[in-house]
Order: sequence, then structure tokens, then C-alpha cells
Amino acid sequence: MNEIRRLCEDVANKVAAGEVVERPYNVIKELMENSADAGADRLSVVVENGGVGLVSVTDNGKGIIPDDLPLAVERFATSKISTADDVYRVSTFGFRGEALAAISSVSDFTIRSFRKGYIGAELRIRYGEKSDILPAPMQEGTRVEAKALFANVPARLKFFKNYQTEEKEIARFVRQFSVINPHIAVELDINGKRVYSADKTEDMCKRAKKVFQETDVVTGENEFEDMSVKAAVTLPSVHKFRKDMIIIGINGRVVKDASLTQAVVTAYHRLIPEGKFPAAAISLQIDPEKVDVNVHPTKSVVKLLDSREIFSFVHNSVKMILEDAGRETGEQMRAPEPVYKPVTVYESKYNEKTYTKDAVRSFDMAKELETVHYTPRAEDAVRIPDVPEEARVRVAGQLFDTVIVCEKGEEAFFIDQHVAHERVLYEKYLEEKTVSVPSIVLYEPILIDVTEDEADIIETGAEVLSAFGYDIEPFGGTSLKISRVPSDVLNRDIGKEVREILADMIEHRKDSSVDYRVIVMSCKNAVKAGQKLEMHEMRKIVDDLFRTSNPYTCPHGRPIVFKMDRAWLFRKFDR
Repeated sequence: MNEIRRLCEDVANKVAAGEVVERPYNVIKELMENSADAGADRLSVVVENGGVGLVSVTDNGKGIIPDDLPLAVERFATSKISTADDVYRVSTFGFRGEALAAISSVSDFTIRSFRKGYIGAELRIRYGEKSDILPAPMQEGTRVEAKALFANVPARLKFFKNYQTEEKEIARFVRQFSVINPHIAVELDINGKRVYSADKTEDMCKRAKKVFQETDVVTGENEFEDMSVKAAVTLPSVHKFRKDMIIIGINGRVVKDASLTQAVVTAYHRLIPEGKFPAAAISLQIDPEKVDVNVHPTKSVVKLLDSREIFSFVHNSVKMILEDAGRETGEQMRAPEPVYKPVTVYESKYNEKTYTKDAVRSFDMAKELETVHYTPRAEDAVRIPDVPEEARVRVAGQLFDTVIVCEKGEEAFFIDQHVAHERVLYEKYLEEKTVSVPSIVLYEPILIDVTEDEADIIETGAEVLSAFGYDIEPFGGTSLKISRVPSDVLNRDIGKEVREILADMIEHRKDSSVDYRVIVMSCKNAVKAGQKLEMHEMRKIVDDLFRTSNPYTCPHGRPIVFKMDRAWLFRKFDR
């Protein structure tokens, strides 16, 4: 007797089911993708008991002719490809011809279908055992039901966590599929309850807002050579604790791709706090010949021919969308340019007052401007445009000497004055491509003791420290000699200041010295929390903030603006 023998069809299908249908979510995925391939623009999904009790997908696609129903559930029977080369340029979701065969081998399976010009028909298969085809009147399209999933493979059921976990995974996929394919209306019922629906009038942005449960979502499109992308991404004011809200779609197929997920994450560098993530839906259209979907039977993982190029394309596209959104928000929020040339006011230790003659001519009144105290240097001179009050965002005041309160239309904005000014200075310094600090040589150098790590960073961080206004050199062991310091720290604990900078340099040693230097100096020179500001100072910060490319977060990724609408506030008063 031969030791090697061919598996019978029933066993082969069960083996295939273990690859294609690992859990109820896979059944939903395969059936929804089949419906999309059939040209459906409306899908109804029904799930009971975690999908183990029932999985049903009904579509309005072109349907299957009665004679093809038996073939549709045969393994390796497909209408999608005919030659081996077709596998490498497939533009449909399915092509392997395994899904229905695998599902019908491990469930009480029924498929009903009707195509115009033919009669509606039904085929039932109970765990691989086919029944006769019967007439089944129905509307054009196909309905597939799988009941009592894995009842004939009890070992598989042992690995299920619980119904709720399976239902969450199914709902997650249905929502992801819906966002990536906004041209298809989708309904999802779980245990008799409608948990999700999206009609064809809802575009990608509306669906993303619903799925992310966020309103601060922006969309954009981009093209490069034979690639295009449509994306819906959250503004930097929104952060998530995990990456699972980043949805990647390639040619309409929801896929798992760590590289493209990272491309999205890195586009938010310096925009959101470290360890937090955005929500995003990325729908890529790529030449099918550059995408290998024949990597895994579930087709949820793909290989990309030009992976680096695609990574850069996605990364740059998301950055472009965020930058455009930042500019648009700035245009909406900031006042129009003044009709006169504004006067420039410099810091003065005598608190002098300056009168703008142009303002007198323009408005027939003298506008008295208090000197701006928070400007650390002359080159950071503050421009104060004398714009009519009604033309700008109205600054209502300051809370706790830390938060600037603004009003525009039906919305109120709470702005962290420190991080807002930090963002303004950061972009100013980057544009000027220089950061310098007034410093003074000490008559007697100061010696301080530091840790070994802090002493080691001196050798590689001399340029950064010099830009901060310090001359520091090793003085044996873990001692340092400080011979030059910024002029603004003379009345502070110099040793403490230096240790804080060294600790920060160690934490950010991977950052480029220029970017790091700009970030630190922006933070140091910005107005501080707890600092009382005059009204014109607050207006200046707000105006400049909404002229930046990203008014949402500081360079460290901390949020700048909290928005509250009038309706929400009035509801708190039962109005």
C-alpha cells in the first residue's frame, strides 16, 4: 500500500478552509469581496452569534446563471482568471476559486442567485454534501448564507474566544471595507440590531468621520505616474492609542501592510505626541502588475513591487493633505491683511509707547500700542496689525494666565499660549534657517558634576550647546566647565539649566541637530504658562498661529487648540 496518497475532496476542502476561513470574519470578507466583483453597489450583511450561528451577505450584483451554481462552489473554479499570467495582473478581489468551496465544506451553506434573462436558483450544501438545484425567485443579485459554522470541525471552535470578539472583528472589517469603497452602500445587522449603515450618498470623508467617530477629518487626493491615492485623515488635534484606526486599501482591497501604516504615522512626526497615532483611511490605486495578491489565501497581505516608492508616495501625500488643511484653517481663522503698512515694535526695558501714524490716517484715531514684553530679541520683533475688531477672530480674554479664549461665529477656541507661540517661533526659525542666542562670557567659569551619559553627550553635542549660548567642555571625570552662558539665565540656576538641556539631548539624540535646536529654542523663547498677557499680545499670538502651516500642535506634538461649539455649550444649560 502506498504511503503517499491523494486527499479526497472533502478532506482537501477542509484543509483549504483552515487557510481561507480561519474565523467568521474571513467568511464575511470573502463574500463581500465576491459581491464587489459582481458589480454590486449595495450589500446587506447579517451576523448571529459571532458569525458561528449565521453569516449572510446579500448583494444586487449581476448574479450567477443556474448552470454555474455547482461550479461556483467547486474548488479552483473561477471566472476571474484563465492563465497563470493573469494571477500577476488580477484587478478583481477574488481569483483563486477557493472561498465558496472552503466555506461550504464547514457550514450549512446556501447560495441563491438571479441574473436577468434567467430564472432564480438555489443550491444548498451541508458540510460538503450538495443537494439539487431548486428554483428560487428573488431580485437580481446573490445571497449567500452559512449557518452553524465549523460544526463539523469542533477542534476549530475551541480556538474561538467569544462571540463578542468575533462580532467586533466582523464590524471592524465591514466599516473598513465601507470607507475604502464609498461607492457601495453597506448595512450590517448583528443579532437583529443594525450596528452600521452607509448609503451611496456618503463619500469617503463622511464614512471616515462615522467610522473614526471624529469630526476633525480632512480628505485629499494625489497622483504620481501610475499611482493615485484618496485619503481621509484626522487632523493633528486627534490622537489614538493604537494604530488600528489606520486603514489601508489597495485597489479597493483592505490589506494589512506595516510599511504603509508606518508611512502614515511618520507623516505626523512633530504633529502629534510620541506614542499616539492618527486615524486614517488610505485608498491606493496601483497598477495590478505591481501588486502581488497571491501571497496568502486570505489575500489580506500583499507584496508591492516598488515598495519604497509607494511608501514615499503615501507619506508625502498625507503630509500634503495635512499642510493644505493647516493653511485652509489658517485662512478661515486669521484676519485679512491690514490695509496699511504695520509698525514694528521692539522690546524696550523702559516700556515705551509707540504711536502709529498710518493707523491714525486709516482710522482717524490714534492707536496706542503697548510694547510687547514676550519678545526675547530684536530680531523677533512683533508685528501688530491694526485690523478692525470685527474682521478677526475675537480674542475674549485669558484663563488662568495660560489659555487664550477666542470666539468666531458659532465656535469658541481655547488656545494654549505657550505651545501656540512655540509653533509660531518654530516655523519662523525654520524659515530664517538660523537660531542664535545672545550670550555672555563668565568672568569665573562654573564647574558642575553630571552623570556619565551627560558627560559623554558633550563630545557630540558641542554645536547644539553653542547654538544655545553655552561653551561647555569636559573638566575631568564627570565634571564640566561652563565658560559662556545665555544672557537670560544669569539670574537662574545655571547648573540646573545645563542638566535639563543635556538630559533632553540624550532623549533626542536621534534627532537632527538643526531641527532639535530649533525646537528647543522655540520652547525656550515662547511665552510661558502662567504669564499674564495684554490683549494685543494675545491677538498677535492668535493671528500668527493661524498663519502657520500647522496650527494644531506644537513641534513636540502637544495640542494647541481645543474647539467647542455653541450648541454643545448651550446644551449644558438646557437651552
